[in-house]
Amino acid sequence: MIYRITKYDPEKRNKEGVFLDNSEWTSINDIEKSKYNNVSYQDYEKIETAYVESIKLILDEKNITSLKIDSLEIFNSFEDFENFKKEGLLKNINVDFNSEIEILKNGVILNYKEILKIIRLILRETVWMNLLGSELKVIFGYDYYMYVECSELTKSTIDKIEKKGLFVEDNIGQNTIIVVDKNGNEI
Repeated sequence: MIYRITKYDPEKRNKEGVFLDNSEWTSINDIEKSKYNNVSYQDYEKIETAYVESIKLILDEKNITSLKIDSLEIFNSFEDFENFKKEGLLKNINVDFNSEIEILKNGVILNYKEILKIIRLILRETVWMNLLGSELKVIFGYDYYMYVECSELTKSTIDKIEKKGLFVEDNIGQNTIIVVDKNGNEI
């Protein structure tokens, strides 16, 4: 089953599923911008934490302790990460580029704790990747969209995620998440 887990209220979508509220922030870069209602860092981080905790709930429910990196994209250098720190993009995240970022490669297995940190880095647009396991796929789209493919989630887990302020939508029109390698071969 595929779930779309987002901060976006489904009631604000049109028939095609397009979210219609253009004043909703979609990135850490939208903090303090009037176009996005001057979202504060604290409000941003509250939502980011809800995303991380929702994956934690799913990992716990499914008894999963590790996921594999796939489709890794790192466009940033050590200097970029130093600038991210100065600009506040890494606020409240202790990350060492040499020991935690530079070593990332497709196929690397992340443990539970690493998964939760990587999710924050993905949401902050400093790295991008899919997180895959035999029983779970976590895919991040643009604009704070997160997709999870797994067996059916319990009502209890869905309720806990929704209490954190996120929306869980199931069966959103896809039968499966298909991940391909650079040559277009399905993984």
